[in-house]
Amino acid sequence: MLTLILTIATGILVAWIALMKSRTPDGTKLNQPRPVLLAMGVQIICGDCSGQEDLPVKTYLDRLGNCSLCGGRSYVLASIAAMNRAAPRAARNREACLTSNRSRVIAFELPNSASRRIAI
Repeated sequence: MLTLILTIATGILVAWIALMKSRTPDGTKLNQPRPVLLAMGVQIICGDCSGQEDLPVKTYLDRLGNCSLCGGRSYVLASIAAMNRAAPRAARNREACLTSNRSRVIAFELPNSASRRIAI
């Protein structure tokens, strides 16, 4: 009885090893499971569906790199567009501050001091 069980177990083991060795690896299948893809929203301004308003409609990219609303591929990143709009605004604000705040020099003396100081 014991020899019969050992013979069957050995036969199954040999058959399993032969089956595993005879299989050819498929290049299209992964050896390890694919890691989970992280999804992060990338906000864009699509040239096809953003509209003609002063502030364009913002959408997101899908996983294939297309606009999530219309599927278009003509877009600019919303952060780049915001940065381009902010630079001239900052320059105008800086210019307005420089022209409106005319600095003056005021002379004053500290009590019990022989030296004069100026404030700007």
